[in-house]
Amino acid sequence: MTAVLVAAGAFVAMEAVSYLMHRFVMHRIGWSVHADHHRPNRSGWERNDLFPTSFSTLAIALFFVGTSRPGFGLLVAAGIGMTAYGMAYVYVHEVCIHQRLHVDVPVGRYGEWLRRMHRIHHLYGGEPYGMLLPIVPGALRHRAALDEREPLPRAASTRARRNRL
Repeated sequence: MTAVLVAAGAFVAMEAVSYLMHRFVMHRIGWSVHADHHRPNRSGWERNDLFPTSFSTLAIALFFVGTSRPGFGLLVAAGIGMTAYGMAYVYVHEVCIHQRLHVDVPVGRYGEWLRRMHRIHHLYGGEPYGMLLPIVPGALRHRAALDEREPLPRAASTRARRNRL
């Protein structure tokens, strides 16, 4: 039961870690790596992909230490929570929001809400920085609702590509 709680706690904590990394690293000192994520992508790979890769490397380290050192078994549970968050990130951000993997999936009301909130981030480059629980002030949501610019260039290019086929 403790392992389940640690895995769930790691999953929840990763939303906070992702928020802080996105706000204070990716949009500041890491902007040279993250900037290509805010521009149209033609190749499929982005320099920004280094960020989730670094999180997966940390999860692998937790698995290694948790399985090789007596008394550190709960690190495996933490690694499972981090990995589950990473899988949720790939599904939500890459598949549903940006459609980078070119897989059509139904996203439902939650997915549409996430798309609208993430659109605001791409329009203005600020909040929301969170991924699974993006909190956006009402005034900013209203401003974005009136903004007619294309918010997520990858999604638009995916639609255009499908229309040509």
